[in-house]
Order: sequence, then C-alpha cells, then structure tokens
Amino acid sequence: MQNKKNILIAVDGSRHSLDAARYVAQTCNPSSLRVNLMHVMPTAPETFWDLEKDVHFQEKIQTNYTEWKKNTEETAQRFLNDARNVLMEEGVRENEVGVILREREVGIARDIIAESVRDYDAVVVGRRGLSKLADLFLGSVCNKIVEVMKDTSVWVVGDNINSKRILLAVDASENTVKAVDYVGNVATASDAEVTLFHVVRRFGFLDDPTLRDHEVEGFWEEVKKDIPRMVGLYKERLEKVGVKGSRISTQVNLHSSSRAKDILTEAQEGEYGTIVMGRRGLSKVQEFLMGRVTSKVLHRAEGFAVWIVP
Repeated sequence: MQNKKNILIAVDGSRHSLDAARYVAQTCNPSSLRVNLMHVMPTAPETFWDLEKDVHFQEKIQTNYTEWKKNTEETAQRFLNDARNVLMEEGVRENEVGVILREREVGIARDIIAESVRDYDAVVVGRRGLSKLADLFLGSVCNKIVEVMKDTSVWVVGDNINSKRILLAVDASENTVKAVDYVGNVATASDAEVTLFHVVRRFGFLDDPTLRDHEVEGFWEEVKKDIPRMVGLYKERLEKVGVKGSRISTQVNLHSSSRAKDILTEAQEGEYGTIVMGRRGLSKVQEFLMGRVTSKVLHRAEGFAVWIVP
C-alpha cells in the first residue's frame, strides 16, 4: 500500500485556489492523497479594538460587527466546501479531505507557515489568489510563504494547468538529489511524464582565440563527458522508486546564455504543466532564501505550477 501524500492547500475563495485544488488532484493519484484545505479569516482592524472601549461605539457598532463576523465565516465555509467538492469530483476520498478554518493570529502567511510544520509533503498556494494586493508578479501572501517556508516543499500553481508533464531542473548539487527523490515519490503514484533538464552556461571566452586556455578547455570537455553519468544516476533514482523508464526523458543544454530563460522556454515549447526546482541548487548566489535562477523562474512562470523543493 502506497503512503498517503499529505498536502495542505491554502484557500481564499478565489478561482486561483480552486484551480490549485484541481491541479493537486489531477497531478497526483487521488487515491494517494490526504488533503487539508486551510483558510485564515481576517480580523477587524486595530482601530476597531481601540474604539471598542467607547460605550457609544459598542452600542452602535457591536451588532454590525457580530453580523459581519458571522457572514465572513459563512462565506468561508461555502468556498471551503467548493474546494472540497472539486477534490472529490477528481476522485479524492471524502474522508481524506479536511478543513481548517481559523481566525488570523499573527498574519495570514505566518499562520499558514505555522500549520505547515505538521508533517505535510507540500503546501500549495494559488499564484495570485491569496491576496488582492500583488507584490510585482506574485500575491503578497504567496511571496511570504515562498520566501520563509524553507523546510517544506511549496507548490505555486497557475491557472488552468492541463498537462501532467513535469520538467525537473537538475544540476550536480545535493539539493537536486532531494528534488529528484521528491518528484519520484509523487510521480510513482501517477502517470506523469518526467524530463530531467540540465542547463550549463556556455564558457563564452572559449570562443575568443586570444583568451583560449588548454587547461580550461580540458575542464570543459570533462564537464560535458560527466553530464550523461549525472543525469543517468538521477534517472536510476526515479526508476528505483517506481517511475517507469518509459516515462522518463532527458534534455541537456550546454550553451545557455540564461538558465532561467532556457528552463522557461523548454517548459513552454514542451507543453509542460509543472516545473520543479531545488530551493538553492541551481545557483550558489542566493536571492533572499532562494537561488537566483529558482527565483527568476518562479516569478516568470505564470502559466505553470512551480514546485520549490528544500
């Protein structure tokens, strides 16, 4: 019997969060899922509590506030039920779908992060659904979750993803090994196709005869020779956990001018639905808590789901 994948989906009533729920059920084997749907309800602004001490305010506003709170909770229950129904329509068992509805304690993002420590395999957020205030490309809550949650995988899901193809960006880092094993554990319970995609920046100075160096050229040749071995080992790891070899392919780009751009181009041209990256594996230069390439791909991959594996 396969282990259940324990997934936390942040829900806010938007179409984005419903798309995220549908994506989870369609990407994973529904019978292998245990899902909690979580919504953090907003609380009254601090000015409300300041005014609450005023007797006149209590008389005039308290009834309205009570009604507002009741309506907010009823609305939340409705869209949590909508998300629950989406999962069950896709084949997730009713008794494997839980609902977490709570008032905000610290902040929406922080409260979701606090829940995430309870042994989840992934925390799933809609790309823009969690906040009406956008921080550049991603919703502000989504941004905070991605930046802070470094011990649990985060899936940032775009709209209307239909392809089950997974593009797994790999390099020689330890973090990539974790990402390969993670994808294997998810993909073995589904019929997803997985492509191992390795991108190497071109040694530009090799094209300049005045800068050529035999030692560097020799190193470059060794790098090229070692890539098939590295990718082959990752393929073996996927097969070992049950992903059929017929569902695994490899793709290597040795002449990249921009790794993030090439990953996105491959995802688009290959009609993938999901891009998987290690949090730090593709670049030693870190941007906040993520590798620079990972961060660039995440912010530009609007039509995809992006998994960030710690």
